[in-house]
Amino acid sequence: MGNIFTDLFSSKPAEEAAKAKAAGFANAKTDANASLDAGIAQATPLYDQAYGDFSTLGAKFGKGQDLYNDATGVNGADAATRAAGIYRSLPGYSAGRDMGINDLERRAAARGDLGGGITSADTIKFASDYDSQKYGSFLSSLAPNLAGATTATAGGAGVRATEAGADLGVAGQRAGFNYNAATGTGNANADAALAPYSASSNFWGALTGLGGLALKASGIGGFAPTPAKA
Repeated sequence: MGNIFTDLFSSKPAEEAAKAKAAGFANAKTDANASLDAGIAQATPLYDQAYGDFSTLGAKFGKGQDLYNDATGVNGADAATRAAGIYRSLPGYSAGRDMGINDLERRAAARGDLGGGITSADTIKFASDYDSQKYGSFLSSLAPNLAGATTATAGGAGVRATEAGADLGVAGQRAGFNYNAATGTGNANADAALAPYSASSNFWGALTGLGGLALKASGIGGFAPTPAKA
């Protein structure tokens, strides 16, 4: 425990207090940044997983969207031809067509007109209508892929936008921590630098005060000794 002279005339206590204050700001900054780092470390895999799920979903819907664009001719005649080939190779297409044609031929045979021109015309019309109807159904079955691909893309973009916003918020918090630590440390260092001047001021103030008391006690300063009674 220091004595009155240490407290009044030494800069050491003030310097130690300033150093402790600066260390406190530095530790607070370190702890705060460590907490932010830990939060980022936990959140980043979750963002990546969510984005990956949307990307996987988008890739699946994207295949259907590409086939829809091919089938509607958006990607050119060659692509449309390939899409038609895929459509006609689907299970059930040829079976339904053949069943319908066989039914026409049975009815024509019953009329005795199996090889007639009317039967041929009916067969051609049936096949054309069948193909057109089925192709329309094929396009309708592909259409939801457009919305699915759009939704998946928007979802992935939303995940990245949210992550970017979180990163921006973390950057702002770091800036705040750094500013507070720098300001607090600067003030503490200023206090430490001023400590010798404060100690000197205390010293000369105390010395002046003691001198004034001595002068007053001698009578010069207004406190004349009380005369002794006769």
